[in-house]
Amino acid sequence: MLYKSYPKVNLYLHIVGKTPNNYHLLHSRFVRVVGDLYDEIAITHTPNAAKDCVLGNFPCKIEHSSVYLALQALRKIDGVRFPPVRIEVQKHIPSGAGLGGGSSNAGVVLAALIARYGAEFKGKAKQMYAYFASPKNPKSPLPTTLSNLAKSIGADVAFFVSQVDCAEVSGIGEHIEPCDSRLNDITRFSIYTPKIACDTAQVYRHYTATSTPNPNAKDFTALSNSAILASGAAESLNDLFLPACAIYKELESVAKELGESWFFSGSGSSFFRIDSSTSTPNTPESTLSTQGAL
Repeated sequence: MLYKSYPKVNLYLHIVGKTPNNYHLLHSRFVRVVGDLYDEIAITHTPNAAKDCVLGNFPCKIEHSSVYLALQALRKIDGVRFPPVRIEVQKHIPSGAGLGGGSSNAGVVLAALIARYGAEFKGKAKQMYAYFASPKNPKSPLPTTLSNLAKSIGADVAFFVSQVDCAEVSGIGEHIEPCDSRLNDITRFSIYTPKIACDTAQVYRHYTATSTPNPNAKDFTALSNSAILASGAAESLNDLFLPACAIYKELESVAKELGESWFFSGSGSSFFRIDSSTSTPNTPESTLSTQGAL
């Protein structure tokens, strides 16, 4: 089977605290961007093979990729049994871009494997299959086993494995609250990724050294997507924008050239805006070196 693994953008991202083990707590609105930018994942049932096979043009060693880690983590859960599989990934979502490409890959793989083989899972592992096998209320929470599995792989994996298109995300990324359809009034975005790969850990370290989490940050949970973007610029909507610019000086120039209609996603380096037309001959992308643009 062939699957499309789409990116996300953060309409806002506020750091509101830290855990006892120094992970940052956030509040954010995630939107899955279903468009022309996606990774392709082929999963093949290989019952006669001796072991799993993972292939792909990853920006790291295969055994460090989110897909490999997701597959191994799923197999370690009590009650999970399924034949060897071959997973091949063709990546198009740029890495170090704040688009969650690796997390998206992991979420898609987990959802696909659980949906296919989960009927044979045992014990608590069977709860994961029930999430995908039955029609879901938009407010259905992830089963604890699935939430913990996603959290063990990466902060954004829970959003992607939930298969919702728009959600309020909190904690370190593991708490997913799907948004009502009335709030998800904008779903099409243009994405511009300059030739800058941001290191998420470095950006967070710079934030820690220069900023203080604000537990009283403005509450956007009741606002629509359009209202959130109308309420401020990249600097006020994303607490990681200034730390990223401090490390990667070119980002500030990119932001100025793009203009105020563009916003910053995650820890960068991608910018996004509302996709209001299909033809944009005079947009700033034409004057910038482009790694990925829609």
